[in-house]
Amino acid sequence: MRRLIPLIFLGLLMLWAPAPSQAVTMQTTRFVAEFEGFVPCPYADPAGHATIGYGHLLHYGPPTRADRRRWGCLTKAEALRLLKADLREFEAEVLARVRGEKVNGLMIQALTSFAFNLGAGYLDFQPRRGSRPATNISRAIRVGRPWRAARQMLYFDGVIVGGKRYELEGLQIRRRKEYRVMAKGIRQLKACNGPCKDDLGGGIGVR
Repeated sequence: MRRLIPLIFLGLLMLWAPAPSQAVTMQTTRFVAEFEGFVPCPYADPAGHATIGYGHLLHYGPPTRADRRRWGCLTKAEALRLLKADLREFEAEVLARVRGEKVNGLMIQALTSFAFNLGAGYLDFQPRRGSRPATNISRAIRVGRPWRAARQMLYFDGVIVGGKRYELEGLQIRRRKEYRVMAKGIRQLKACNGPCKDDLGGGIGVR
């Protein structure tokens, strides 16, 4: 019986602890899909690489006949499932950077969308470029400054060409929507005085 007591205690502790936020829900997938656009059959993305659905990379280089034979054309439901699987890698990158800090599903959703668009490395230190100041989004979260992280996400709404920064309307819209989701998550986190759920059904703790 004494041997069972630690196991029983551990089981109760696991039931009590808030579950890690799971950002890759279908709600999050649709949020990202809204920005990516849907093309059912293999096509060349702006960089010339074979892509399908909601931005799923098939391989580097243009699409081939073999791609078209293998993939055919996807339905939106099939493409959403493929996007959801792609997002897992980026969610994992986000969680690795904020583990140990209090975040919730909405915050992870915004950060995952940001990482999927630009690459997870943009969550780390980025030096000043043009009029854009230096940023370190993941560090801001780790030191308890989530609002700073949210504001820094807004800086990435353009491209640098010839040393000059140009804002892009599409990126501005995406960054603002990500900011609003991030802000909503931060407010919910601040308002929660104990174990609670956010709008994605995730717990407040990511450990």
